[in-house]
Amino acid sequence: MQYAAQDLRWASLVPAVAGVALLVPAVLGLLPRGTYRAARGLPSVVLLRGVAAGSFISAESFVPLMLVTQRGLSPTLAGFSLAAGGGTWAVGSWVQSRAGLEPYRERLMTFGMVLVAAAIAGAPSVLIPSVPAWIVAVAWAFGCFGMGLVTSSTSVLLLQLSAPAEAGTNSAALQISDGLSNAVLLSIGGAAFGALGGGTVGHTVGSAGGSGSHPAAFAAVFLPMAAVALAGAWVATRVRTETR
Repeated sequence: MQYAAQDLRWASLVPAVAGVALLVPAVLGLLPRGTYRAARGLPSVVLLRGVAAGSFISAESFVPLMLVTQRGLSPTLAGFSLAAGGGTWAVGSWVQSRAGLEPYRERLMTFGMVLVAAAIAGAPSVLIPSVPAWIVAVAWAFGCFGMGLVTSSTSVLLLQLSAPAEAGTNSAALQISDGLSNAVLLSIGGAAFGALGGGTVGHTVGSAGGSGSHPAAFAAVFLPMAAVALAGAWVATRVRTETR
């Protein structure tokens, strides 16, 4: 699948189909039954972890490139646009750990995924020259806060919903969902980026946008990932076996 995403030819459909044929049955045996249909309880917790991590990390991978090639920022400044997110991610993780908020965990997770979706959807606004580049840093700070709410909560809920003898297996499933979604969604985003000419984006530091730029290639990554994150807000409403 990774090879097919990198080599955009019709012949690449062969390894892509072969990859899917091997991947799907293998993953079905490693994740809790009902994960792909967002069954209530543990399956939705595992699915939510993958949806959150995959959509956010896949979008984040393109943020520095977008700022460098489309807005002329240096690689250092583009990297700094993500720096504040580390702090807000930690704050989000701390907030969800407050004992008084435990009854509202599902709402926190839903709110967190809405923040993630909004951050991903808002980042490509810098493709419009009149929008200041620092908007990305602000959006990503809020998105990372949402990720702090969600990722830590999925770990907590997983242990709450697991029998002691199943905690290790279910924790492994959570990590598999995380890593697998990262790989699959990033490959899909990369293929869309390449198909729309993203690989030929000009690199011009110090000016407002590079020559030969293809902003549509970035939009083709961010907007679908925002939709995936928004779907995660719905999945977050199903993480409990009983509706409160």
